[in-house]
Amino acid sequence: MTSIWEGIHPRLTGCDSLARAVPHLPPRTLLHAGPPYAAPDAVPVPVRNAACAALLSEGWADTIDEAAEMLRSGAVHLAPAQDFDVVTPLACVVPPSMPVLRVEACGLMRLTPVNDGPADGALRFGDSQTQAQIARIKALRGWLPHIVDLVGDGVDLLPLMNTAIHAGDDLHGSVAQLTDALADALTVPAAAPADLLAYIRTPLFGLNPVMAAASVLSAALATRQGAPVVVAAGGNGVDFGWKSSATPDIWEARPAHAPVGPMMKPDAPVLPAIGDSAVIDALGLGAAILRHAPALRDALAPFHPPQAFTPQASACFLAPHPALPGDIRLGLPMTALSDHPGIMLAMLGAGGEGLIGRGIAPWPAP
Repeated sequence: MTSIWEGIHPRLTGCDSLARAVPHLPPRTLLHAGPPYAAPDAVPVPVRNAACAALLSEGWADTIDEAAEMLRSGAVHLAPAQDFDVVTPLACVVPPSMPVLRVEACGLMRLTPVNDGPADGALRFGDSQTQAQIARIKALRGWLPHIVDLVGDGVDLLPLMNTAIHAGDDLHGSVAQLTDALADALTVPAAAPADLLAYIRTPLFGLNPVMAAASVLSAALATRQGAPVVVAAGGNGVDFGWKSSATPDIWEARPAHAPVGPMMKPDAPVLPAIGDSAVIDALGLGAAILRHAPALRDALAPFHPPQAFTPQASACFLAPHPALPGDIRLGLPMTALSDHPGIMLAMLGAGGEGLIGRGIAPWPAP
């Protein structure tokens, strides 16, 4: 019997600035994870921190106070990244000059920012490191032509994802094996800077291409699946939202739940679920396949029921992809939202404390 996934094979095909990759991006717009905010003052601290750094990196403001006021007044527009076929992790806010990777399948395309690297200077953790974050964006901009060369003629992602799952990655909370496999698959020109070659092997570099691959897999499934399926999912630190293939321009949102799991800073308040990386779990990877990721499974086992780490976690999804292990089912029907096993996420401090733990955030009741 032919799989519904037959012929759907995401491929990393290029890199460009967001402004060039999305020429219809409105002026003075920054992209954030999850559904839209009700108002500028609803934006949580971690996203405001990242947005201020992104805004300053574009030269739209001269001081942090000026940047914050532009956000509060609406002089800079914050828009959901997935409305522009972009997926961004955690609190990472994507400005027009940020390099984005392109992943394609079946004539469809999804974009994702090049991973913003280690915590010291990363936007996605939402802490207040403005100058280091601006420096990180500047470094990524400078590397853009070299990343184009690294991608070269493109990289098929499913074989790398399969290898990584067999090696212990869930492809969300753990992508170490995927990152190494991707770095080995890239084309390394002689002129590539040594610091960039080290950067592409930092532990979470591979996460962003997996996000884009998951998003384009769900989008491609929707073109051949009659019943509605989930084609977008993400949290903005306030609400968790999703889109159906039946109404792909409409967000359905509910108050987001915080991830549940081990914490590095037990006294810090936990931000509710944030990040477009939820598209990975909406597809059927991440939390649904923690049985394949022993290190994560052992860390999370004290916080969740045993069935979370068995094939039962995959039961609500549609069908296996022939390129991945056969016990993994992919594709989330809209009728199965209440059975979803949850989202494997990093925990961010609600007050801008940065990374404070990791856990599984429940999918809100539809």
